[in-house]
Amino acid sequence: MTDKEMNKLADLIVDKLLTTYIKEQAQWYSTNTFDDFMSFSKKPKTNTEEELLGELASLMTQLNLHQEKEEYEKCAEIKKKIDELRKKINNL
Repeated sequence: MTDKEMNKLADLIVDKLLTTYIKEQAQWYSTNTFDDFMSFSKKPKTNTEEELLGELASLMTQLNLHQEKEEYEKCAEIKKKIDELRKKINNL
């Protein structure tokens, strides 16, 4: 196969790919609404146990730091977050 034939074949392939892509995009835009798109993107993220445990460890470290600094109001806020996380972990 010559270079000219390979270039012609490549052009045909690209042309078919782009034509198919454009048709698919046009179909998607005509059948899906913005609300559909937003409902897909706003699905609540479910945390894995590892992520929750990592967040818990971070909060416990922060709690210890604020206890050492005697910042008890911040300790109370962090303690609430820790309790919420523990509930989530126990419900997994």
